Amino acid sequence: MELFCKLTESFGVPGHESEIAGIMASEFKKAGYKVGTDRFGNVIARSPKARKKPLMIGAHMDEIGMLVKFINEKGFLRFVKLGGIDNRVLLNQRVVIQTEKGKLYGVIGNKPPHMQKAEEMKTAIDNKSLFIDIGAKNRKDAEKMGVKIGDPIAFDILTKSLNGRLVTGKALDDRVGCYILLEIAKRLKNRNVVLVGTTQEEVSTFGKGAMIAAYNLEPGNFIAVDTSIAGDHPEMSEDESLIHLNKGPALNLVEGGGRGNFADAALSKLCVAVAKKHKIQYQLEVIEGGSTDAASVYGERGGIPSIAICVPTRYIHSNVAVCSLDDMEKTADYVVKLAEALA
Repeated sequence: MELFCKLTESFGVPGHESEIAGIMASEFKKAGYKVGTDRFGNVIARSPKARKKPLMIGAHMDEIGMLVKFINEKGFLRFVKLGGIDNRVLLNQRVVIQTEKGKLYGVIGNKPPHMQKAEEMKTAIDNKSLFIDIGAKNRKDAEKMGVKIGDPIAFDILTKSLNGRLVTGKALDDRVGCYILLEIAKRLKNRNVVLVGTTQEEVSTFGKGAMIAAYNLEPGNFIAVDTSIAGDHPEMSEDESLIHLNKGPALNLVEGGGRGNFADAALSKLCVAVAKKHKIQYQLEVIEGGSTDAASVYGERGGIPSIAICVPTRYIHSNVAVCSLDDMEKTADYVVKLAEALA
């Protein structure tokens, strides 16, 4: 859990992934990989056996977050969202702001229920009406503290265990995938693989960092290790998501209702065959909303066969997402078996 918590609790909103990237690079080096960072901030880890047309396995390092948009005269901050955040998630949250002077902590404040009208209690507050309180006396004081327009903001919450085998925290999308990449690195040193911590997946229809890395690496195949939407809780009906915790990794066949990745047919067939051969429990999914890095990589270099292998996760894109340690272990084992079949 120590490494997992270090990854999930680190700072890394889109375009500002240097903290999480530093952790990834350090851990890849410990595993014996040749590590570099490209101009876009992707962490590229080549195995000792990497050569032409490697298998590229990626996980995005960025998390949903915010940017400072405005500092008012009283020293409160307005912000814009980075990535798909439900406004209802934002209320009364603790946040951390990365400034040139270091990290500052704040809270997203809200009018207490005592002062709200009945109509206000029934509707979600627009994020444009929310503000961050950093304890500043006024705008000048906030600026002295180091805050400026464009500073990145992340949620501030620790990772915790639920009943021993589940974990909850911020940025599980996709620090879960980052953790799996570091785990499988130890087992794939003798394969033609390149492991990539990608950037800016959350702020594009398709992942920007993965697209650039794939163009430069020219892989033979690409596997995105990400999270998928688990529907095994009361808010979701069975026909919305059949993906459950503790039932193994999900093979994402279609993303974004076809606007995202259509998993390569031959690669999909191989993935199912490998799972059956090694008696690995897996799930199949087709999603209407959302995409992974696989969507951006498939269209590069004349077409790179791509698929997303995902860890089922509840309450995705919130700071209290929940996933299973068993599913993480199963996904790591599965991706290793796929790599052995492809590289």
